[in-house]
Amino acid sequence: MTADRNPRRLADALQAIPGVSTVVERNGALWVDAPLLEVEAMAAAMAELGIRLGTVTAIPHAEDAESTVIYHYIDEHRVINVKTCTRNGALASLAPTVRAASWAEREIRDLFAVEFPGHPNPVPLIRPEGIDTATLRAAMCRPAEVARKPASPLASPLAAKPARS
Repeated sequence: MTADRNPRRLADALQAIPGVSTVVERNGALWVDAPLLEVEAMAAAMAELGIRLGTVTAIPHAEDAESTVIYHYIDEHRVINVKTCTRNGALASLAPTVRAASWAEREIRDLFAVEFPGHPNPVPLIRPEGIDTATLRAAMCRPAEVARKPASPLASPLAAKPARS
């Protein structure tokens, strides 16, 4: 089956996925908010619609051990972003049925300490040996510090003005 060309029918199909609360169009893409998403049901629905997974991204929450996870799906005509939140620091893995999810889930695990129970190969992908995921998550949640470069003496209002010839 290929993705439905009728935007209303597609939105209805997305709304029927367990855990989905809203489906809205923004900037030419569909955004699905699904705080209690059943990820396996989402993967099955997308496969039935003929829509493929492009990638998965995550954003850690500084105030707790949870993360926002966004599944980015692509068909010929649109991008569909399905946004959910981890529960107790975990979401079920899509990797057993959706190969494109494997590396993204491993990367998210390395960077944000999100667990993906059921992942067939949960070994670190980018995390150096001996570094705990909590260390990287803490660094990702910390506000960036910007180092100020020393100001040039030429930029100072007290700097002598060059003589004109």
